Amino acid sequence: MAAPAFPVSRRLWLGAAALLALVAVAYLPSVRGGFLWDDDASLTTNPAIRSETGLRDFWLTTRTPDYWPVTATSLWAEWRLWGLDATGYRVTNLMLHAGSVLLLWVVLRRLRLPGAWFAAALFAVHPVNVESVAWITERKNLLALVFFLLSVDGFLRWRAGRPARPGSGGGYALSLAWFLLAMLSKGSVVILPVVLLGIIAWERPLRAKDAVLLAPFWAVAAALTLVNVWFQGHHLHAHEVIRNLGATARLLEAGGVVWFYLGHAVLPLHQVFIYPQWQVRPGAAAWWLPLAAALAVTILLWRRGRDRAPAARWWRGAWFAWGFFGLALLPVMGFTDVYFMKFSLVADHYEHLALIGVVAFAAAAASAARRRSPALVPTLMVLLLGGMTVLSARRAALFGDGEALLVSTVRDNPDSAMVHNNLGVIRAGQGRLPEAVAEFGSALRLEPGYADAERNLGLALAREGRADEAVAHYEAALRLQPDMAEAHDDLGNALLVLGRPAEAVPHFAAALQLAPADAEAECNLGIALARLDRVADALPHYERAVQLEPGNALLQFNLANALMRAGRPAAAVDHYRAVLRLRPGNAEAQSNLAEALRLRASGGGP
Repeated sequence: MAAPAFPVSRRLWLGAAALLALVAVAYLPSVRGGFLWDDDASLTTNPAIRSETGLRDFWLTTRTPDYWPVTATSLWAEWRLWGLDATGYRVTNLMLHAGSVLLLWVVLRRLRLPGAWFAAALFAVHPVNVESVAWITERKNLLALVFFLLSVDGFLRWRAGRPARPGSGGGYALSLAWFLLAMLSKGSVVILPVVLLGIIAWERPLRAKDAVLLAPFWAVAAALTLVNVWFQGHHLHAHEVIRNLGATARLLEAGGVVWFYLGHAVLPLHQVFIYPQWQVRPGAAAWWLPLAAALAVTILLWRRGRDRAPAARWWRGAWFAWGFFGLALLPVMGFTDVYFMKFSLVADHYEHLALIGVVAFAAAAASAARRRSPALVPTLMVLLLGGMTVLSARRAALFGDGEALLVSTVRDNPDSAMVHNNLGVIRAGQGRLPEAVAEFGSALRLEPGYADAERNLGLALAREGRADEAVAHYEAALRLQPDMAEAHDDLGNALLVLGRPAEAVPHFAAALQLAPADAEAECNLGIALARLDRVADALPHYERAVQLEPGNALLQFNLANALMRAGRPAAAVDHYRAVLRLRPGNAEAQSNLAEALRLRASGGGP
């Protein structure tokens, strides 16, 4: 497959600028938004993100729910730049999407796809992609796609140059390295070896040596898939039954999933953040129709797509696009479960990679039609891009307001316990505690065994000064999910408020056993021990908390106070000074520092 020349021309620069402009118009409304739903678990309350030892945890331990260390590393690094300012993370997501759009254009040009720019433009502004771009947690989708496209482009470059430079392996190795990074960002790109085989098959019939050629790619795909399966098997929710469905129901789901996502790709008029859960009924004939239709289309395109005659080129293109689309959706068809499927089988972000097959075929078809109708078709193409841009901008603005997003989701999916729970979290964060309590109550009425809602209800009640009621809900959360580290920590805090530090100690210890890099739990254990007059036992926990988060002024302050109480004013001085570097106007730290300096000067304590 020969690669076309890429002269640095004004036309190419204008094309790239136009793609970037489309991305900006479609997604800038989301940039000023805050954090959404599980941005807390993946970022804001993730102890490993805040910890200085987080990189080691991501790359060298089994403490994370998935082995996607490249994604985690990007968030860890940005935490040190933006902290709790969501704008920086959202801008990074936007830049990654822009990069993937440009790379898609490059790859499709290299494949000589008619309408390559239009395909990239459709992908740039398609409303289905808003969820992946405007939701910080979906950083994994964006990073994986960038590396996926870099790997494809590297492979195509290597193949194009191989006849002229026999034995040159640098391009091949680089392509393999990009694929490794893609797999370490998110495992959904495991389909790449099959995609590369498909690209070779487009050029000529496959040979046995083609599979051998891709052996290192197969090895990376297999090894990291097994690693991720192991991680998910040891995840927090690994032993929880996500969905209790038999093989027949899952097969019927798969047929429905294909048409659901194809429908949203072709007509993206109504997206929902959390779609209603599907209730598959194998006894109903209607549930068999999508599966039968998907199998019929697959067989038809396979039979017609094998024909290499020029007249059958469009059948081959349709077969390639359909195959790519279905292959990319295979991990999310419901044959295996991920935790999100407890709430909804389908989600816009699951379609991110698969969408490429649809837009590429649509763009090629539009390019062919344009030759027959050079006035009408370009006009329709412009209108389509404009309409999709408007839809995406509106949806992106909704993602810029977490409460508005969830309120709209409640209208579309009022029976979702998870949506009510998340809306309660937002309202609790705004100080609207009675409304938050009501939302958590709704979540628990819809799903009585919802551990997160129990814990969140406890948090809201504790903030209302109802610590005794909060304890009951924390205990309920732990009965449902004994390994919820956060609930142990919260229960310990409530027991401290109630003056029961001896009962709090084992819960803080349990939280640390489950989340060893949690600086807040270390500090809380120190506080509980200090209240039991075990200051010597408390100090190592204060010190460990500061080691984990040296930039946390409150942790520095607590350690300094503990050192003063232990009769070590000289050691406390440095930590009070650290507090004042972080918070220069802290009057209490200034007063305590003065006292520590006085005691040190008078020889009081080591």
